[in-house]
Amino acid sequence: MTMKPMKEDGRSLRAKNIYDEKHKKLVNTAIKLLNNPLIPNEKINISLIAKHAGTSTATAYNHFPDNLLDVYGSIFALAFQDIVDEVQRYNQTESNPLKQINHYIDTQVDVCIKLGNAVKEGFFQFRDLLNTNKWIQGEPHSFLLAMCEEYKKVNTDIDHKMLADDIFVLWNGNIYLWMRFNPDFELWSKFNDEWLKLEMKKIVDKAILLQK
Repeated sequence: MTMKPMKEDGRSLRAKNIYDEKHKKLVNTAIKLLNNPLIPNEKINISLIAKHAGTSTATAYNHFPDNLLDVYGSIFALAFQDIVDEVQRYNQTESNPLKQINHYIDTQVDVCIKLGNAVKEGFFQFRDLLNTNKWIQGEPHSFLLAMCEEYKKVNTDIDHKMLADDIFVLWNGNIYLWMRFNPDFELWSKFNDEWLKLEMKKIVDKAILLQK
């Protein structure tokens, strides 16, 4: 009698693992398609993602019932979880809260650059993602705020909420420009990946200086 619930739990766990693996495969396929210069973004849809992932369109729609909004939401969710995992590993061996904040920013930048056009397209859909509740669960700002609060414990002159807000604003400002990188236009050609890395390394210090 005691074995039946355990078997049912085991089946549920296996089903969840299968679903999660399929979901990641579909998301990773979408990322590859969005970064393929030979495929216009307007041609990318759930059917194409399913085809390249080697699954049925019906299965893909089961994962993305609201079409590409679900795809972009999933890209951000999985990417943010990777960021959190990396930062938490780093924080296990680094106790300096300021270094933790900077590492968080660096990790976000690395992930954004790795995702490339996939994350840029997702950011362009931010308003719809937010309005349909498909934005990241565990808002990056909240994660940042918690680290800024830890920093306040060693630097009591800091307003940790203001620090988190200022870093957030500066981060988004840089991302806004990076999203519009275009090598064919002089004004926008400088906002490349290297520019983003360099500018993002300055934002924590800039945010701290704003409080002086």
